[in-house]
Amino acid sequence: MAEFRIVARSAEPARIAFARLLDWDAHSAAIPLTRLTHAGEPAVGQRFVARTGWAGLGFDDPMEVRVLRPPVGDSFGDPGGVVEVVKSGSVIGGWVRWTVTPEPRGSVVEWTQELTVPWLPRMFDPAVGVVGRAAYRSGLRRLLRPRASPGWG
Repeated sequence: MAEFRIVARSAEPARIAFARLLDWDAHSAAIPLTRLTHAGEPAVGQRFVARTGWAGLGFDDPMEVRVLRPPVGDSFGDPGGVVEVVKSGSVIGGWVRWTVTPEPRGSVVEWTQELTVPWLPRMFDPAVGVVGRAAYRSGLRRLLRPRASPGWG
């Protein structure tokens, strides 16, 4: 099992950063070679699957939302939000927790994850952690990237 933590700052208010983390379709766009399938709006108990693959080869990463508490507000000192998702696949397991906390100029996101690859010997856990952290840090940056507002066509 590999554990890692990523901290990212966003110029966006906490509630917007939190909503971006729950935008499952945006995850599909932000994570290369992965397509997330879901039904409905994010909620405790929601199950969804991330399919990662290329050229017909790949694997499913089934997940379930266990905790979902949005930030109370966007002002510094307001209680932040938290999401916990459990991964229950045979290829990848573990959990991920996102917290979003208001700051004077935006918000801070902390991504904490335990990543298990059950079929891989534990001696490879450090490498799994390095690769996992790099991949998820890149995806998190894409999710939090400011988006252009639609034009007035």
